[in-house]
Amino acid sequence: MIFASKSPKSRLNRRGIQALIGAVVAAPLGYLFGRYLVALEKAGAVSVAGLGWSDVLALLLAAMMAVVGLVTILVSLSRRTLGRQINPEETRPATPSQVVFYAQNGLVLLLAGVMMAIPVLTPVLFSPLSPMIASAAMTGLIALFLVQTAGNIAIWAQSDELMRRAMAEIAGVSFAILQGLLFLWAAGEKLELLPSLRLWDAASVMMAAYLVIGMVITWRRGLAG
Repeated sequence: MIFASKSPKSRLNRRGIQALIGAVVAAPLGYLFGRYLVALEKAGAVSVAGLGWSDVLALLLAAMMAVVGLVTILVSLSRRTLGRQINPEETRPATPSQVVFYAQNGLVLLLAGVMMAIPVLTPVLFSPLSPMIASAAMTGLIALFLVQTAGNIAIWAQSDELMRRAMAEIAGVSFAILQGLLFLWAAGEKLELLPSLRLWDAASVMMAAYLVIGMVITWRRGLAG
């Protein structure tokens, strides 16, 4: 089944409500998680002294994607609620195919959040990090990456042409902007004008930029809902 983009009516209000709900949910969760890590460090269970700005950014992105993914999955469990989310002007419940489609979207986001968190939390929770645990974490990341890739392919196959164009535009704009910024930073680093950038720093910034670009493009195309 091919899923078409939704009606543009009432999208602005729903987007505002969703953004507010996301901020209300994510802010206290991030605060509580930070307090939890601080408490664990004081107890000597973990060590967060080595966390850099890119680690904090990655954890924030991971929390956001995990929360949105979980909410999407929970909404998809109720066909009536999902039907209202897809089209508030109609009262019919979502079809089984729509439920699967939105559950897949939620799962892909949830997996992305878990994948962003694992490289940061594993050294924190298992300090000092042994090669065996690091290898297990990397194996898990590869497995999650393969599952997420399969989910993204399934979402692409079930999307309509408008949604596919939006996905392609997000990928194209992200590549053009990020590769340009990467070149400029590398040039500045080579000229000893900028500090060295670790691959994890670049990956965290890339994911943050990709999410921002994706939100802007979906908003502009009227596909966010």
